Amino acid sequence: MEEARQHPALTRAGQGGAAPRPPVRADSPRDIWGKMKVLGLALALVPGAALAEGVPSGLAVALYDVVVEPEAGLARFRFVAPGLRGLEFAAVEGDLPWLCDHVALPEVRDAGWTVGQIVVSLGDREVPFGQSDPEALQYFAAYEFGDGTCEEVYF
Repeated sequence: MEEARQHPALTRAGQGGAAPRPPVRADSPRDIWGKMKVLGLALALVPGAALAEGVPSGLAVALYDVVVEPEAGLARFRFVAPGLRGLEFAAVEGDLPWLCDHVALPEVRDAGWTVGQIVVSLGDREVPFGQSDPEALQYFAAYEFGDGTCEEVYF
């Protein structure tokens, strides 16, 4: 197995995080282990194992899930910031493009994924992909990156 690589924007968390998600079936489009080059995502995919440092808001933000949908040309980077609740969107608005530019886009490039769009989500708690949680606070932004940086596109 290849050694886990760590981006400069990611550091190991001390403790915490939810239990790991169950493995994805090998025939699932979400099976990035079997269908995509993973390289350093091994560290980033462990819930609570990677903190994004330097986000403009100063919140403690952890990457807890990455979902790649090759058929849709989409990579979803899902972050959690327990301190998010109680803050206005304006206080964290700059975190979303920062997370795209400093965490998601470098990972997409390094892994060699062929995607045209990155979706960054930031929530106050982990929510299983495809499920809803009425108590959860979540912000989403979609980005394209043709010019080398993340440019927001609107749903």
